[in-house]
Order: sequence, then C-alpha cells, then structure tokens
Amino acid sequence: MLIEQLDLETRSKIYSYTKKVLRKYQKGITTGKLTADKFADNILSDDSISDILDNKLLADEDFKVSYISYIDTLIGIQNESLSKSKKKRIDTTTNNKPTIPQKIQFKNLLESSGYNLLIPYQYLTAIDVDNITQYITTGSIDLGNERVYNYVHKNTLQ
Repeated sequence: MLIEQLDLETRSKIYSYTKKVLRKYQKGITTGKLTADKFADNILSDDSISDILDNKLLADEDFKVSYISYIDTLIGIQNESLSKSKKKRIDTTTNNKPTIPQKIQFKNLLESSGYNLLIPYQYLTAIDVDNITQYITTGSIDLGNERVYNYVHKNTLQ
C-alpha cells in the first residue's frame, strides 16, 4: 500500500507526526546532511509511528518507498517556505492572502457544501483556500497539504 492510498485522517496524522520530526531537525535538512532516506528509516523504526500505522504496513517496502518520496515532498515544501520567509524579510511587498473574489467564492462554497471553517479566515493563504476548495469539491488532498484536513469540518446539523 502507498501513502496516497491511505484515508485522509491517517494521512493527516502521518503529516503532523512527520512535520514535527522535520521541524526538530530543520538545520540538518537545510544543510543537506539529513536526507529523506535517513528520516524514513528513523521514523519507521520509532515506536511512536506504530500508534498511527500497523506494523505490517510499516514493514511493506512499497510503503517505505512512497513514504521516502512523501518526506522529500515535505522537505521541499519546508525549504521553499524558509526561502520565501527569508525573501519576505527583504521584500515585504509580496502578498499571499486570498483576493476578495476568492474570499467570496470560498465563503459561498463553504455555505453551499455544509462545511465550517475551524480556524480564523485571516490566517488562510491563497494556497490554503485553493487546497480546501479542492478538498471540498473532490474529497482529495494533494500530498504534503494534509494540514488543511483539520481546517474544515462537515456541519452535521443540516
């Protein structure tokens, strides 16, 4: 089984756990001393991940390969984010907030689909709005963007 084939709740838990470990070793990642292979070996051999996934899946070679690819994706996102934050300190004119039409469309989508936003809207970036919109309309989330799974919740009172 591949990481893409897991349900969104499990992927969200894996995302949170993996990001926590990646943040801990951020300096080693940026210098290139720590690779996705080393992270995958360390994380998959740790007992904490077995709370999320069963041991049979952890031993599966296909899953390990997909998890290494997933970690590479997360490292790429993290490095890109770090590079943007460094540029932002120099150039503060960049704006990654959603546009007004995007906000209106997003609000209408939330109301019509019966979803509630669980975080304040002002904390969402334009990319977050696009990812949440994709999740609501298709039911899927791209790898590396699992954090948006916890940003919305289906309203059960309808």
